[in-house]
Amino acid sequence: MSVLPQATETTDPSIRTEALSIKGEARSASIGWWRIRTERRISRVALTRLEALVRDFRPDTVLIEGIGLFKLLRPLRALTKHLILDMHNVESDLAGQLRHVDVKRPAVATISAGIRRLERKAIALVDRVWVCSSQDRERLMALSRHKLPIDVVPNGIPHAGHSPETLPAEPGSGESFPVILFVGHLGYPPNVDAVQRLAGSILTRIRLALPTATLILAGRNPTTAVQALAGLRGVELVEDPEDMAPLLSRAHLTIIPLAAGGGTRIKILEAMAWGVPVIATPLAAEGLDLVDGEELLLSDTDEGLAGMAVGLCLDADRRARQRIRAHQAVWARFGPEAIRNAVRGGLGLDEAGT
Repeated sequence: MSVLPQATETTDPSIRTEALSIKGEARSASIGWWRIRTERRISRVALTRLEALVRDFRPDTVLIEGIGLFKLLRPLRALTKHLILDMHNVESDLAGQLRHVDVKRPAVATISAGIRRLERKAIALVDRVWVCSSQDRERLMALSRHKLPIDVVPNGIPHAGHSPETLPAEPGSGESFPVILFVGHLGYPPNVDAVQRLAGSILTRIRLALPTATLILAGRNPTTAVQALAGLRGVELVEDPEDMAPLLSRAHLTIIPLAAGGGTRIKILEAMAWGVPVIATPLAAEGLDLVDGEELLLSDTDEGLAGMAVGLCLDADRRARQRIRAHQAVWARFGPEAIRNAVRGGLGLDEAGT
């Protein structure tokens, strides 16, 4: 069920989608009050629809997506025996990270404590919590006074059904070798910081050894600062790409110099699923438990990231080995079967012997 008017359509007969709001309907009063800015506005009419749907459907489990829907926890607590909160980020920890990259918004530094209090209230209301990584699990265990199951249910390979399960051939090394790809929300402060480092510092170092190197920045809502990077030599900006397949099939590697952020690194999973070698900061790959030096390459510095990229591009055999290992690792640990097993564990089905 979606709080917003549009609900995702599906052709799967086992999935039913519902929207709790209707486009154009008269605005009604909201439930609850705002504790953090990221909380979703939920009207009383939407809550009435939700309660009716739950009573009619009688679910075994209700899964709430994110702390932004905190206002729904108390009403749903009385309607289900099994309530799960899916925390794709530990938002209080993420807010603390953002203050280092979003210096123009000092309020970011002051909201972490408020979010932490909200997370503790939420944990006290639910039966289980899902997180994306073992690191987030440890953060949440330290945060909570309540002892409840905290399950690691990572995000899987995005669009796995349209990704190549067999390792595709590496793109040819033509006039733009290597093609370096960065994918992400280009209005998100950690990503803006990352692409500025990538285009302004890292690419410059790479082009000293590989003068035909090209950088593609792909994503939605690029800021003015990101748009300006397209004026740099060797930098191409692709706004709101409809299909990632053509970009991934062109890329020789992806570099992700992330200094802040949370959750599962979807951009890494997607690149590896296409056999694109990944070079990143340790934070960018946090929670994936990938093997440094084999399945990806890690460094904290611009010099280190650039040096790794040059070394990999000049060693075709090493690059081929990393492509194979990365592709195998991501499909084994983040493919559909692995995610099904993680969800099963997160629902407590194995504990129930079902």
